Amino acid sequence: MAYWIKAGFAVLAGIFSYSIQNYLNLDGSIVFMLGALVFLAFSDLLSAILKLERNHALKIGIGAYLFTWIITWTILYTVFNPTV
Repeated sequence: MAYWIKAGFAVLAGIFSYSIQNYLNLDGSIVFMLGALVFLAFSDLLSAILKLERNHALKIGIGAYLFTWIITWTILYTVFNPTV
């Protein structure tokens, strides 16, 4: 269950990353670090809610989160910020 929660949250994190980068005009590397911090904070919160061991909650769904988050962020940036 935690796996799918993280995968779904990754879509929201991708939208958040795109919004932060686009509207605050931040560099992509800063936004990447913010997304990684969001992952760590969400994993901590999820471990408390689902009563999982902290390290185990961190490892569950890391690939799904990273892949989904980066793909969502990239697609949004590519579609809504076309080059001139």
